[in-house]
Amino acid sequence: MHPDDQLMLRAPLPHRAEFYPLGFSVQISTNSPAVLRAAQASWGEWTRGFDVPPLDMRVLVHLDGPVPATAPVYRAQRHLFNIIADNANFGICDLKSGYCFSCVTPAVAEDSYFRNHLLETMAYLTIDHLYITILHAGCVARNGHGVLLCGDAGAGKSCLSYACMKRGWSLLSDDFSALVRGRHDRMIIGKPEHVRFRPEAMRLFPELTDLPHKVLENGKQMFDFQTGALPQARTARCCQAETILFLDRRESGDAELIPMDPQEALARIEFDRAYWDPPVFEEHRENIQGLLSRGVHYLRYSDFDGAIHILESLVS
Repeated sequence: MHPDDQLMLRAPLPHRAEFYPLGFSVQISTNSPAVLRAAQASWGEWTRGFDVPPLDMRVLVHLDGPVPATAPVYRAQRHLFNIIADNANFGICDLKSGYCFSCVTPAVAEDSYFRNHLLETMAYLTIDHLYITILHAGCVARNGHGVLLCGDAGAGKSCLSYACMKRGWSLLSDDFSALVRGRHDRMIIGKPEHVRFRPEAMRLFPELTDLPHKVLENGKQMFDFQTGALPQARTARCCQAETILFLDRRESGDAELIPMDPQEALARIEFDRAYWDPPVFEEHRENIQGLLSRGVHYLRYSDFDGAIHILESLVS
């Protein structure tokens, strides 16, 4: 650190590259190639899909220290969003201007902790504030027409998504869907590169057991698969949303659709979202309500065949 630059405002950031998370441009400047390798791993397969100003992200790798043992703390006020792991690993985003800045140690820059908790979070939440509405929902599509699958943890979003994929549907995502704002075509963008299952999925789909995967421990055990490694894998990055369902998996009984109060659905969706200040909050609510106006239901089911039969009737 130069004695005249205690804040490191003029620290050289010679490594630069542009990436396209969800099709939106982000220009990254850093002093470490490890940061660009992480961005490549997250977004290297994406291409530009939207003609909007790029995000400006700067990542300074400095100091020393281990990878934090716990997830960061996330806090926001007005248009400023902070990610704080410790005094050497943190990020701040000016959501209104699309500017993100982060400091991390070399150990964190080389670890998946950086991608999962800092790099991707800064990009996706800034894009959410500016251009999209992120929904905690899976999405499967048939002939370009999608069904959003919502529900609490353990409701079966990943398992039903995989069962649909085995029947010829395309997977957009098992738990992350982005509704693009300012459009009339209900465009949904997903992240189809990975799908994660709880341990019970291995009993439902025995063929998964012998496929390459990672075991993730983050308060709950999850099995992470690259979608391309799954049999009969079909994926898509975007589709036109036709309807939204909240999953209600039962031990027995025929599959059925039960109308759901749109206000209850709105409350459940917003509970899982960032609560930005106005007018962005109102833009997100209007975006969600436009989708709910097409109808929202509980999907009560016990077996995949019955559930998929209903899904097929919704997009035929």
